[in-house]
Formats: sequence, structure tokens, C-alpha cells
Amino acid sequence: MRPGMFPILGGAMVLWLLLATGLSRDAEAQPRAQVTLTVILAQREPPKLHPGLQKMWDTLRRSFGDRFSHFDLAGETTRVLAEGDRVETTLPNGERFAAIFRGVTEEKGLLRVHLEMGEFRTKVRVHDGGVFFQAGKRHGNATILVGVRAALVR
Repeated sequence: MRPGMFPILGGAMVLWLLLATGLSRDAEAQPRAQVTLTVILAQREPPKLHPGLQKMWDTLRRSFGDRFSHFDLAGETTRVLAEGDRVETTLPNGERFAAIFRGVTEEKGLLRVHLEMGEFRTKVRVHDGGVFFQAGKRHGNATILVGVRAALVR
């Protein structure tokens, strides 16, 4: 090594460490969310709860009351999203359903999620770990419900 190179190399190492630390802090500062799309076929009868929906039973009951008693799992997709990323699934009727993570509100820390299905667009806010349902499309004798769960990844 030539004389005088050590201070240059040492300075470069310190600069690299500072930049790397700053970049990792920026990456940590960006919120990420695990978003799960649960596609359900719901009917009035006969009574049925698919075993994969057991974890949602209380929320389904509160959300839909006696409107449905038959809940069949048609699919589930989970993805960890950075702000602006999307998770998509194909519904039983062939339509695409997407959820886009749009960050966290400053005032209450709610997760902002935008939904898209065909021409339908809406924006929702959900508590960390919360679930909400988008319902209404028909498929045969059933109504398609999409449960959207969003939770921050720490």
C-alpha cells in the first residue's frame, strides 16, 4: 500500500458505513404490510363453515348476521407489500380483484388500502391486523365475498 492511502481508504469506509446505515434506516422507516385476500362463496343454505374460515367466523357473523349460513373458501392469497405494491387474485367468476397498500395514516395509524375490481375502485382504512369484506358479486347461487386483512410487518 502506498503511503497516504490508509486515510483515504479509512475515510471511504466511514462514508460507506454512514451511507449503509442511513439506507437501512430509510428502508426500516418505510411501512410494509402483510395483506391477505380471502375469497369466500356465501349462500343462505345449507349451513356450512369451511374449516379454513374458522379464524374469521366471529367477523363473518358480525358482518353478515343471518344473511348467509354457508361459507365456502374459494381461495386465499397473502403477500407482504411495500407502499404502492399490490396483491391480486382471480375470483371464481373470472374477474381480477386487487388490493394496493398505500401506507399508514399519521393521525390514527390506520392502514390505507385501495381496492380494484373491474371498473370498481374504492379506498378503505383498516386497523392494524383488521379485516373487512367487499361483497356483492354473484357467482351461480352464491355471493362472492372478499375478506381483506392488513397487518403491519415489524
